[in-house]
Amino acid sequence: MKKQLLALAGIAVLFAACSKKDDAPSENPTAGLLKGMYSITDTTRIEYNNDKTVSKITYGWIDGTDIGGGITTVKYADSRVSEIWGSEYAESKVFGPNELTAQFVYVDNRIQKIINPGKTDYLYYDSARYNASGKIEKIFRFGGQKPNITKSGTDSIVWTGNNITKVVHEGFYTDNGVEKVSYTYTDTYTFDDKASWQSPLGAATMDGGFAPEAYNANNILTQTRSQEGQADRTNSYVYEYEKNKVIKRTATYVFDQRPGVEVTVFEYYK
Repeated sequence: MKKQLLALAGIAVLFAACSKKDDAPSENPTAGLLKGMYSITDTTRIEYNNDKTVSKITYGWIDGTDIGGGITTVKYADSRVSEIWGSEYAESKVFGPNELTAQFVYVDNRIQKIINPGKTDYLYYDSARYNASGKIEKIFRFGGQKPNITKSGTDSIVWTGNNITKVVHEGFYTDNGVEKVSYTYTDTYTFDDKASWQSPLGAATMDGGFAPEAYNANNILTQTRSQEGQADRTNSYVYEYEKNKVIKRTATYVFDQRPGVEVTVFEYYK
């Protein structure tokens, strides 16, 4: 799942009413929602609550001798994601303890902060700043060993319409109490004109912090990274659609993932 899902917006679909006939079957409340994603190495299955919000994500992968997976459970408060819990396994195939992996803080119904409590004395969290139109314009990332929490990076976001077309990332380190920039890179994006397959999954997949690309209205076609001293690198994506839903994605990775082509098939609840 962590390779497949980027994180992102919310699910809001009207609950279908049951037939007045006692012997008539009710419509499946999850009909049309994404059920799973499958590649040669990865499998992800998604379950929902009756109100169409994500309740559980089960994932696993087998890549050579590398085996792992887990179960992510999503909790809600006031109809918003409040906590994400997770249990994982590796080669032993024995699940670890179910632990809190993310907490969400809201201001004016917007996600203001995503906190990753950590398993030890370390703490990591993201904090978002919004522009006047209500879109995220900057994400601040913090982390470290308590109580020495410092800023580790920022993402400055440029929107074109309802898509994020540029993210400027800066990494930081602290030297004798002075904050310094350690590296910078810029990601630019292009899009198709179809509705994004990612956005309906919502904040339920943001257990690792803000994923700004997941707020896009459309599907990403290319992601190009520019960094001083290196040639530009581009990941590209080709989609197949059925009734405007993505049923297959062919991704060609050059960076951030293992280089090569990965084909993912999408399944939806009937």
